[in-house]
Amino acid sequence: MTDLLAVLREGLASAPTANRPAGIEIVQRLAPAGGLNVKPPSYEGDLEIHPRSIDGEVHQVIELDSVGSAANRIEEALAELDRAGDYPLPVARTTVDPGHGLEPIEITTLEAPHRVFDAWIRLSENADGTKFEDTQQGHDLTLAHPRKLDALLETSAHDLLLGVWDSHRKGPHGQIRLARSLTTSLIGLLPDDDRESSVVAALVGNAKPGEGHKALHSPFVQQPIAARRDPLNLGQASDLPKGEQKLSAQGLSSIPPVRTKQTVSITEARYLGYLSFPALRRLGFETYDETEVRVLLALLALYGLLLRDDQGWDLRSGATFVPTTALSFRIARAAGNPEEFVLDVLEARRLLDQAVARVGIKDRKITLQAGKTLDGLVQRSIADAKKKEQ
Repeated sequence: MTDLLAVLREGLASAPTANRPAGIEIVQRLAPAGGLNVKPPSYEGDLEIHPRSIDGEVHQVIELDSVGSAANRIEEALAELDRAGDYPLPVARTTVDPGHGLEPIEITTLEAPHRVFDAWIRLSENADGTKFEDTQQGHDLTLAHPRKLDALLETSAHDLLLGVWDSHRKGPHGQIRLARSLTTSLIGLLPDDDRESSVVAALVGNAKPGEGHKALHSPFVQQPIAARRDPLNLGQASDLPKGEQKLSAQGLSSIPPVRTKQTVSITEARYLGYLSFPALRRLGFETYDETEVRVLLALLALYGLLLRDDQGWDLRSGATFVPTTALSFRIARAAGNPEEFVLDVLEARRLLDQAVARVGIKDRKITLQAGKTLDGLVQRSIADAKKKEQ
């Protein structure tokens, strides 16, 4: 049986050892729910389709959830814990007043796009109206560098695991930029197709509605959406406000038949990832035991992955999956076969809580207010949206 803590300490200590662990491989197999076709991500340009070696064979695969999106889903799972008051690590937060009679909105570094260096945090203010970046705590973040990351650990610990970049400030050590240590994504394995992947991707992405069948054959199809009749059958005109004669503009009338962007038939999906020990070893601290902090972050990664799996795999409309295997963890070494170990979400949380207690992080409890500038931007945006609706 694997002694997980011993493996983590061996792999994450600064002192080299013979054939120490290189990281943890993450694998899970999934199937499209109900055997249905899958809707790929919606973004401009060609779909990401490419050949990849899997299980010793080359397969054409399509990206179903990117590295960045997959990281966000882990943060969403951790954010749920934070909202329930059950997240054990430091998180910075700010509160926005949207005005217009709406409730205040809280934004945390588990949700902000650029994490602790996002403008929502950087430009927010403390209780006396001082911008966060002008406070001592803000200065400490500016002074952070890869060998002195204590301030980040005490302000927004998960940033050290998922990566962060201070693109708007430059301290004496330059802009701090930490690569992600945990990388995951979801891919779909396509049925055999003799054409080049770039050709397939371009055809799928560029086919006009209703003409996909002319350019493509299996596994790509256009997904029809059936019409839905208005129960009152109001037709296409009515006594609406002057100058507005289309019921559809008011959300009334039947829904006509339409065709959406092509969906894809896949043989299975794979959730693949890697927790890099060398990336974690680059993280340095002055007032904490470096090895124990890195072990804590590795356990946060494992716990976050298990939480993310527990939330289910309904990624978006037309992209729902059912696991066909449990989440698998394998210790990778420079020589020898990967060593698999079993971990469930409850045991992962127990180990994480113990690691938090060992490290003894000083939580800076950064709680801010958006202030006039950010509040004003939000309020004007809402006002503009209301005008467009009128």
